[in-house]
Amino acid sequence: MKVKRFNKGLTVLSILFIGVMLSLKTSYSSPSDGKKKAEIIVPGVTIVSLDAPLRATIGRRVIIEVVIGNERATKATTILTVTCPTTKQQIGREAKTLDTLSSQKIVYSWNTDGLKEGTYIIRAELEKVPDETVLDDNVRQIEILMQR
Repeated sequence: MKVKRFNKGLTVLSILFIGVMLSLKTSYSSPSDGKKKAEIIVPGVTIVSLDAPLRATIGRRVIIEVVIGNERATKATTILTVTCPTTKQQIGREAKTLDTLSSQKIVYSWNTDGLKEGTYIIRAELEKVPDETVLDDNVRQIEILMQR
């Protein structure tokens, strides 16, 4: 009876430990010297969404909407760059300061004059803010099919 109670208590303790570690957003990495080192995950800014039509007509302006967010408990300033890597065009670039735990929509108009029919990539990227370690959400891209 005591063994079962001990095992149950150990299981509950293990679950609590894992829950605390996940809530602290701590991960462990294995450096080359073999010692385990805790790495704190520090959120920063994120591209919440990148929206544009899936198809558009060449010669007409395409509206591109980007929603950026601040995942921090303090204000954050970053630079948003929206490009078309397919044509090497810069569609927009500007510095934005976001309030604590907030988001903001930025709208651009892309000039498609002179493009050929085909698929074009639109890429939005936020510059890293100090101490940010979560960078995979700083970039998004979509494809637009341009037709006549």
